[in-house]
Amino acid sequence: MTVTMDDVRGKVDEMTGKRSMKELLIGTYDMKYLCKPVFPYFRKSKGVPPPMFFGKDDFLGLFVALVMGLQHALAMVGGLITPPLLISNLGFGTRPGTNPPVPYSSGNPAEVQRYLVQASLIVCGIMTFFQVLGVRIWKTNFQFGAGILSCMGVSFTTVPIATSVIGQLMKEKGHTFEEAYGMFLGTIAMCAVIPALLSFFPIRIIKKIFPPIVCGITIMMIGVHLIGAGFKNWGGGAFCADNWQHPPATKPCFLPANYPNGTSYMQANQCWVGPGIKCGDATKTEVFLPFGSQEYLGLGFLVFVTIIVLEIFGSPFMRNASVILALLFGYFIAAVTNYQGKKYVITTKIDQAPGITFLWTTTFPLGFYPPAIIPLMIVFIITSIETVGDTAATLEASRMQVNTEDGTRRIKGALLNDGISGIFSALATSLPLTTFAQNNGVISLTNVAARQAGFAAAFWLLLLGILGKVGAWITTIPECVLGGMTTFLFANVIASGIKIIINGDPLTRRSRFILACSLALAFGVELVPQWATLNLWPVTPGMSPGLRGLRDAIILVISTSFTLGAVVALILNLIIPADASTNPSTTKALPLLDADSSHDASGCEACEPLPPVKTIAGGLEPAPTVEVTRDNAVDANTDRRPRQHQAPIRLQQLAHVPQPELLRPQAGPTRRRRCAA
Repeated sequence: MTVTMDDVRGKVDEMTGKRSMKELLIGTYDMKYLCKPVFPYFRKSKGVPPPMFFGKDDFLGLFVALVMGLQHALAMVGGLITPPLLISNLGFGTRPGTNPPVPYSSGNPAEVQRYLVQASLIVCGIMTFFQVLGVRIWKTNFQFGAGILSCMGVSFTTVPIATSVIGQLMKEKGHTFEEAYGMFLGTIAMCAVIPALLSFFPIRIIKKIFPPIVCGITIMMIGVHLIGAGFKNWGGGAFCADNWQHPPATKPCFLPANYPNGTSYMQANQCWVGPGIKCGDATKTEVFLPFGSQEYLGLGFLVFVTIIVLEIFGSPFMRNASVILALLFGYFIAAVTNYQGKKYVITTKIDQAPGITFLWTTTFPLGFYPPAIIPLMIVFIITSIETVGDTAATLEASRMQVNTEDGTRRIKGALLNDGISGIFSALATSLPLTTFAQNNGVISLTNVAARQAGFAAAFWLLLLGILGKVGAWITTIPECVLGGMTTFLFANVIASGIKIIINGDPLTRRSRFILACSLALAFGVELVPQWATLNLWPVTPGMSPGLRGLRDAIILVISTSFTLGAVVALILNLIIPADASTNPSTTKALPLLDADSSHDASGCEACEPLPPVKTIAGGLEPAPTVEVTRDNAVDANTDRRPRQHQAPIRLQQLAHVPQPELLRPQAGPTRRRRCAA
């Protein structure tokens, strides 16, 4: 068959919708709204109105799509680079009690850190593409990916488990960082099938077993655990925070040892500790100061304040990218200033980094660590519930129906993508991914839900990951600058957990009891971790390897604050009966309080008569009774519909009556009753 130029032009017109070249390149979006800063304290008007809404399949134009995609990528990148940076920090340092010092890493820890950052960006770009694409599975009612503007990012929930497991494998088992990280990746690849399996279950069953109070407590405690790491970086670095200035002396320590049967344990010993170290990495700075120095705190505070300023005065684009813009500003100030002639930032890593890189340029020996299975199962269940909520929020922000067959299929597609992403990311030497919630705020602020922006975001993430100089630049960010940014991010995790708890269930006596019990144990273990690690279940010489693995798994769950809180909340939610008075299905409508009522709404037995109400001449004009439900009522204070758990309230509309005359008590035959105190 011969293809003519007219056929080609017809196909191009069909794909572009016969749009002009200007519309193809620039589109019709109002860039003035996106880029104009606001001054809320000095303006009389309400600013530039938001532009028209762009739906899932609407056309943006090449330039607008790239700008919107960059906005989504910048909103995510601060959260994407933080987990690999925190995990790779474990590879720095040396083993205690060794002379000469033996490093934890068998290679160059700085190079490993650069690679892990870039691997995270590449994997997020690849899986974001499939999440936005939403491929239907042949001859089934399922799909792979949500098919909406929803991006994938590295999950914070695995960071506490990763630091605990990798640290335990290095310090107690004697593994190098590369070996310990490879064992953790292998365990992740096995446990990541949980979200994929949950995608085939009805959503209501998942929500019933794991209600918002369980997920909210878990996410909140993850933020509490991580915010300590943010403050350590803010003060100069995690390693110097744990080894701050002190005189040389011996102190009690625990060193790895083995029983005659080969069982490993931590043996009490005395270690010689030299003078406390100063903060700073010689590969990226010339400044070495004690932990908590004014210079470190000032640079971190500059980043933190910049985030606040951008939130108040920034344009929508700047507000969406406030975290990374504040990080760039803090990095710029650190790069152009010096301390007594010494530079805070040097470019040695950037000069030595390759121009182009990709996955598997650095590899880790995959292994398996059974004690981490239970904690990781809890992690993947929690991220699955979080994915359901985040995808539903994205559908609402995209002005699409949630409680429909199409909405349910998209949510399950996001869950399936979570599972496949977890397996792929582990095999690609990266931490597991989950659906990111930051993009929902970008959609709401810009009125753009077009998938073209999602594809552009995937492109930017992939590009940032492939460029080796970008990853090297990220690893040269001073710890104090990074700490000012990560502290804000981790506090956002806490706020997200609180929001899930408040919006999910009413704070009844039952939910408050579950909340109190779970947080009591979770906060206690977070503040005093040795409560569960020293003598709760000590290792004995005759302990078999299988029993030792079970013991390590249980101790790991109990000594990690968010896993302990999740287990306690889950058990209490299943065994404590629901309060019938707070169940919407069993709550009856309140009775009408007519003038001739002989009882009040409380049904109280011990009552006394109230002063009678005067009967007005002509009586009250009968008015129709209106039942106010969550479907037709609006809260005047919040302009939102009441929650579903509220019982219907029946009100009676009264005709216009002079209020003083109506409320003045006088003698009459009709009386109301008042409950005794």
